[in-house]
Amino acid sequence: MQCPKCGTDIPEGKLYCPSCGYAVQIVPDYDADLEENLKDVGSDIAGSVNRIDVEENGKTEYDKDASTREIPMVKKEEVPEIVRQQAIKNEFRERVITIAIAGIFSLVLIYIAIVASKSMSSGSFVPLDAVDKTVSGALAAGIETDNDPLRNTVDVELPEDTVSGNEAADEEEEETPEVKESLSITPESGKYTKPENIKVQVNGAGEADFTGVIYYTTDGSEPDEESKVYKNELPMPVGKSLYSFRLLDSAGNLGESVLMEYDLQYAGACSTVDAANLIIATLINHGALIDIYGHVPGSLGAYTYKCSSMINADGRTYFLIPESYEEPGGRKKVTGTIYAIDAETLQPFKANKSGDGRYSFEAF
Repeated sequence: MQCPKCGTDIPEGKLYCPSCGYAVQIVPDYDADLEENLKDVGSDIAGSVNRIDVEENGKTEYDKDASTREIPMVKKEEVPEIVRQQAIKNEFRERVITIAIAGIFSLVLIYIAIVASKSMSSGSFVPLDAVDKTVSGALAAGIETDNDPLRNTVDVELPEDTVSGNEAADEEEEETPEVKESLSITPESGKYTKPENIKVQVNGAGEADFTGVIYYTTDGSEPDEESKVYKNELPMPVGKSLYSFRLLDSAGNLGESVLMEYDLQYAGACSTVDAANLIIATLINHGALIDIYGHVPGSLGAYTYKCSSMINADGRTYFLIPESYEEPGGRKKVTGTIYAIDAETLQPFKANKSGDGRYSFEAF
């Protein structure tokens, strides 16, 4: 090959002229098969790129029909419009979220107002128009301000009649009917070694003029109109006892409860258990019982006897032993028969109670 510049022969394999240094450009011979192969390889690469779709989860998916799809190009002048449309979408989404939050907040306020109105009296609840103002103000604040109802406060002035209504209701609750009469109870609370009769008197009204009722309980609870009615003196129970008395005056007003505590520890010739056993032994001797368990002929049940209290009568002290009948199923009822034992002589008696609460004793 000769140098095209100076004509000097260039040895085979050399790229520069040894005489003038001219760079020789070697043009390869045209190969039609090679050209066709290069076109096929380029087409395959382009189709492979077009068939790859990247999803949000990071995985790739091949679309068989995407080889002919054209990828749209975004023009430079279209970018501001796309940004504006995206901003509108974001603003709409924020407004929807704000309205939803305001709605939930309003429902909570309504629920609180309903619960509060039910728990108050009719004169102390918050008017519905005030609740409506509060709800509408909160809703407006959530939509028209900074799109965040939780950051805005609404000042709602309640009507003046609301406060006055509350005060009026409080005054009505504080006003309680006054009971003019009072109770006087003897003996006083304390410990006793000899039995006493519990007597209740009404102060402020004569016995003939008093038309009210005295209720009492024996467990210390506050008496009401369902409790026992005091009519006559009560024998003091043996051991510790707790009485509560309450007056219902003629106008139907209940007074304050009066609590009395007693502790009768009698030290005599026998105990309460001994007194009950003496009655059982006496009834067996008379043929009224067939054994110490209280059984009688022809009956599956049994009679029981337990000393509950003591009483003073005619200068003597007696144990009182009421009689009860217990059915086979365990149900017990009082028969109304009361026995007594003289605390000093241990003589048994049958006790009879008159209408005025007094006792008389019949020996047997």
